Amino acid sequence: MVSSKLVRMSTRNVSGFVAIVLWSSLCLGQEVNVSRGNGAVVLSVSAQKPYQWMSGEQRLPTLSVECTQKGKKTAHLLKFLPGGTLAGDLEADAKGGPRTFTMTIGGTKQITGWVGYGDAVTFSYFAKTDAERLKFIQAVLNSGKVAIEFKPFLSDAPTASVFDLSKLRAEMDKYPECAVTK
Repeated sequence: MVSSKLVRMSTRNVSGFVAIVLWSSLCLGQEVNVSRGNGAVVLSVSAQKPYQWMSGEQRLPTLSVECTQKGKKTAHLLKFLPGGTLAGDLEADAKGGPRTFTMTIGGTKQITGWVGYGDAVTFSYFAKTDAERLKFIQAVLNSGKVAIEFKPFLSDAPTASVFDLSKLRAEMDKYPECAVTK
């Protein structure tokens, strides 16, 4: 009698432990990759899942915050790397022309402006000033999860990538390059 009670208690404890571990892994958010350079830090989060690109190939988009510090001034960029070329105006992309993406931030869809950043497959959120850019980045971070809709090259299917940014704000706080200065 005593041994069957112990087995039931032990089974319940193991089940409870497994449930806690699974729940914790879901609540933790996505890992943040950190790249450091001279006066700069890039904090990146991969999308929750890859999308189908061409001929069964999968791509995993990335959303990054790049922070730089020169003297006492800091600057912030929000960059989106879809993982491949996008459908649309390739000439405008090559020249750094504007592009819009529909983002879901805090449950609300909105059209956001982006420009090419260094190549035809990296985009930076467009704002006239660092203060405007930082305000947008903070809104994105406060939402916890964001989705970015885009259309991969040679695809008729719009794709949305979801990013869990719950660990990103805490990671930003660790780097002086990401400090908010006026």
